Amino acid sequence: MRPLLVGVVWAALVVPAAAEDRVIGLIALPEVFGARPCAEFEPGEIPLHGAPNDGKAVAVIRVDRTWSFAPHGGCDGLEVSIHRGEQHEDLPTLEYDYEMPAAIVLEHHEDWYKVQLKKGSAWLKASPVDQFMPLSDLFEEFVGVTTIAKGFSGRLVNAPAAINGPIMPRVAPGQAVHVIEIREASGRSWVHIELLSNSACTAANDGPPEVIATGWLPMHNADGVPTVWFSSRGC
Repeated sequence: MRPLLVGVVWAALVVPAAAEDRVIGLIALPEVFGARPCAEFEPGEIPLHGAPNDGKAVAVIRVDRTWSFAPHGGCDGLEVSIHRGEQHEDLPTLEYDYEMPAAIVLEHHEDWYKVQLKKGSAWLKASPVDQFMPLSDLFEEFVGVTTIAKGFSGRLVNAPAAINGPIMPRVAPGQAVHVIEIREASGRSWVHIELLSNSACTAANDGPPEVIATGWLPMHNADGVPTVWFSSRGC
């Protein structure tokens, strides 16, 4: 199966990404990706807006090519992109399950969701079949396969937004963690984690994971990207 082709629209079509934009979850869009990999579905279009309830759409998410099925099994070829007239670009996505992409959510207001684009952002109104998955739900779903995100390192603190306190261990990309909770403090989100000796995926060789430290990290780095993430495909 080839990777799905998904991605973004021109910056002129959308609201520029604000410095405070942070990833808060994912939204599954069965109208353009289907309900599961390789499942036949009737494609729909998803309008994109500059703001919630602003009337006319500035662009649409559209299926450019549906799945094709080989005679002896397997599928290939789903292509999804954002269109404005003759122009089109990819929609950034992350997987929430094996081969199941979702749009990246930066903010939401009632049933409106602000989604990340390659440059800037836009709003979509969720349909009854769309599913928003906040970070807390995703981390709960993927216990055992969550790690410190690529490119992030830092020191744990003993409480959200703590300035003083004991010197805590540092974390590094790829270290296995268990997310306990996410909490707001001092205008930002903080994640409470257990730092583990190893991943559940290596338990057969390294033994069951053991907690080696517990503490808090900022939920997002300076670019608004989560500091911990999960493997949507398991081990």
